Amino acid sequence: MLVAIPAAAAAVPLDQVIPNLFGGSLNTTIIASTGTSTQTASIVGRFQDLNAQLSTARAQVPLPSASGAFRFAWDPDLDTFVRFEQSLGSGLAERAQTIGRGRFNVGVSYQHVDFSTVDGESLSHVRTSQPAFTQEYLAQQTEHDREVYGDDLLNTTLNLHLSFDLLYLSAAYGLTDDIDVSLALAINHAHMQGSALAETISPDGRMFEVGRFVDTQKGLIVDGTGPICGQGNRCARDTFNQSATGTGDLYLRAKWHIADTWLADLAAAGVLTVPTGNADNLLGYNDPTFTPWFIASKSFGRFSPHINLGYAFRSAEDVSQAQWIVGSDFLAARWLTLSADFLGYHDDKRDGINDDVIQSAVGFKINPWGSLVLDASFQFPVNRDGIRADVIYTGQVEYTF
Repeated sequence: MLVAIPAAAAAVPLDQVIPNLFGGSLNTTIIASTGTSTQTASIVGRFQDLNAQLSTARAQVPLPSASGAFRFAWDPDLDTFVRFEQSLGSGLAERAQTIGRGRFNVGVSYQHVDFSTVDGESLSHVRTSQPAFTQEYLAQQTEHDREVYGDDLLNTTLNLHLSFDLLYLSAAYGLTDDIDVSLALAINHAHMQGSALAETISPDGRMFEVGRFVDTQKGLIVDGTGPICGQGNRCARDTFNQSATGTGDLYLRAKWHIADTWLADLAAAGVLTVPTGNADNLLGYNDPTFTPWFIASKSFGRFSPHINLGYAFRSAEDVSQAQWIVGSDFLAARWLTLSADFLGYHDDKRDGINDDVIQSAVGFKINPWGSLVLDASFQFPVNRDGIRADVIYTGQVEYTF
């Protein structure tokens, strides 16, 4: 039988779901003793900066490229704009070329992220261990109780499911042959579901002289099953299932095609992220972000390698990052382009939040008709630093006119 679980707790912002586990604290006591030892489950510390972790993790889902699949230039002999013969480009990286003066590109993209690990540990089984009693509480007990209960442990296991669905509405316009601007608005859905189990444990296997949860502990299990929870007041469980949907952030971009050289075509870009999403519900950033980018690309026959180097200047709450994308796309047919990329994200402050994230990606773009382009890409983790997904799915529809 479970007791002390509220029937319908008021929803809290998603970034406070884990800190509020077990009512915000675990309260243990020694049988026949007065007073209570109160502390936060150490598992909360693994996700204390969840908002900041996800602000950097969201960068692992880059905005679909604003370069457009096509480039047009004015042909004075034909007295019209002519489409360049080139690959359709990468779905994740920018290339130096712009879309051309007076051209519009509109697109809709969808991305799904289902986080599966944190620092290589499965989110379905995140486990922490801490002393069952604080030193302050033990200091008030008898010497016998300190000797018997002093090494008791409080083990907590969290089963967490965390996913994002992100929809981007984007548009780009060529101001000149070498400058274009674009914007994208995100509409996001975040979902958190899971459960946490806390148990008091004696390292030497004692079953009765072990610390207990107080009767008022949220999620207390009185009559459970098993060798531990079958004993009264030695387990507590908490569950959650919450979602948030709403406008994400607004992304404003500008790109300048600087020059073409024999080795590489060069461009510079800047992205201003306006925090229109609710950061408390993990839908956006806390503060504005500015990311300057250096872009180099070149076509060598059917292959078009590219490199993007940037740095996201964010507030301390959101964590700044160096970012890069290196890869190439391949013109398999006039209507089909294949791409492969590596993506990296590095936090130079070394604060333990997604410090060194490296992803690989493969994708394709097809041009079934006119200026309509469909593309899809799939990202996979190369390492396991930070909070990560096994696969990140991206799909986009774009049209240039």
